[in-house]
Amino acid sequence: MPEAGLLTSKVRTYMESLSPTARAMLVRTLRASGSLDRSSEIILEAAQGLELADDVGSPASRGGEPWSVRLERAFFAPAEPFLVDDDPIDRLPGRLSRHRLPTIWNWIRRDLAAPVWERALAADPHDPSADALPIARGLRRDVGAAMVAKLREVGSDPKARQKLVGHLGGEAFYRCLSDLAYVLQNEAAFADFLGRLPRVITAFDVAEPSRLVDLVRTTVDQAVIANDWIAASILARTSNPVVLAHLACRLGGTTDPRLIASGRFASLVEAVIASIEQHVHRAASRGTDPEAREGFLADMRAYHEVTRNFELALPVESVSAWFRRLGAARAAMSEVVSKQLEAAPGLVRRTLRVDNNGGWSDRFDAADFADAEFAVRVTLEARLAVDSLAVNDLALRARKQVESTLELVSGRLMTALKSPTVHDRTVLIEAVDGAIRLCGLVFGEDYAATLRKSRDLVVQKPARAAV
Repeated sequence: MPEAGLLTSKVRTYMESLSPTARAMLVRTLRASGSLDRSSEIILEAAQGLELADDVGSPASRGGEPWSVRLERAFFAPAEPFLVDDDPIDRLPGRLSRHRLPTIWNWIRRDLAAPVWERALAADPHDPSADALPIARGLRRDVGAAMVAKLREVGSDPKARQKLVGHLGGEAFYRCLSDLAYVLQNEAAFADFLGRLPRVITAFDVAEPSRLVDLVRTTVDQAVIANDWIAASILARTSNPVVLAHLACRLGGTTDPRLIASGRFASLVEAVIASIEQHVHRAASRGTDPEAREGFLADMRAYHEVTRNFELALPVESVSAWFRRLGAARAAMSEVVSKQLEAAPGLVRRTLRVDNNGGWSDRFDAADFADAEFAVRVTLEARLAVDSLAVNDLALRARKQVESTLELVSGRLMTALKSPTVHDRTVLIEAVDGAIRLCGLVFGEDYAATLRKSRDLVVQKPARAAV
C-alpha cells in the first residue's frame, strides 16, 4: 500500500489539475457527508490550502504551479540550452525537440523509473515558493543512470531497441531520448563549459586574443564533452553559425578545408553545414498559414546569408563530402522556391480576377490574395539570393512576368473603377486595393502611393456628387 505522504501528494496533484469549481464542489460534498473515512480525510488533507486559494481566485493564491509541473521543468533544466521548437534533422546533434519531451517524460514516470518518480513526488513541500531543483537534481541522477543502462541494454539487442522505438513513438523520439541521456550523464561538464561560454557569441569572440578559442581547445583536449556537442553549445549561443567555421580555422591554424576536415575540429564546420540543411528542412516542411509563411521567408533569408558567408569564409569544394551536402541543400531549397516562382504570375492574375478571357469574377478571394502576395514576396527574395540558389533564370523570368501582369491588370482595374457601369463596385475596390498592395511590393511605395491617390480620387467622386 502506498505511503500516506505519497498518496496525499498524488491526490493533491490530481486535485490541482481540476478546475477551482470542480475542486470546491468535491470538498463541499465530502464535508456535507457528515462521516469521513480515511480516503476522504486524505482528499481533504490534500486540498488544504487550495480551498482558500479558490475563494481568493488570484494565480498566486491558487498555490502557483503544481509541484509535479515545477519538478518536470527543473528535471529538464540542463537540456534547456539545446531545446528547439521544430524537429531537428539527423545531422544536427545537440538539438532536442521540445515537443518530444512530454512523451519521454511520461515514459520515464510510467516505465523507466516509476519508484524514483513517486519518491520525488512525495517530497512535495506543499509550498508554492519552494525550489524544485534540489529534488530534481537527485531525480536526474537516478533517472539518468537508469536511462543510460536501458539504452545500453537495447543497443545490444535489435529487437529490444525496436520495441523501445515503437513504444516511444518513432526513431526521432529514440534519438531525442539518447541525446537527453547524454546531457544528463554529463550534466556537470556541460554546466562548467556553458558557464564559461559568452552568453552571446559573435565574430569578435573569435578574433585575437580569444578566450573562446582557448576554452574550446581545452575542452576538446579534455575529451569530456563530444566535439559535436561542443559545436551545438556554441551554435545555441550565436545568431551567426559561420562563427564556428572561423573558430575551426583558428583552432586548426589553417584555412585549408582539407586539413580541417581531417582534424579534430571538423565537427565545428559540420555544424554550420547542418544549420544550413536545417533551414532547408524547415522551409520545405512549412505550412500555408501566415505564421508559417513568415517562417519560410525567414528560413530562406537565413539559408542565403549563412550559405553565402560560409562559402566566403571557407570554400569547401576540395572536401567532397561537405561539397555534396551543400549541393544537395542548394538543390532542395531551389526546388521549394521554384514552386512559388512558377506559380506567382498566375496567382497574381487570378487573385485580381482577370481570367484567360479577360473577364471579371464576382468576388474578391482573400485566401487567393494571400497566396499571390506570398508568391510575390518569394519572387523578390529569390532575386536577392541568386548566389545561393539555382533559380537565377526562373527568378528573373517570374519577376518580369509579375511586373508585366501587375502593370496590365492594375491599369485595367483603375479604368474599370472609373466606369459607371461596374456591376459590383465594392468587389472592384477590393481588387484595386490588392493590386496597389502588390505594386508596392514590386515597384516600391512611391509607385503605390501614386496609384492610391488616383484610387481615392475616383472613389470620392460619387460621394461628392451625392452631396
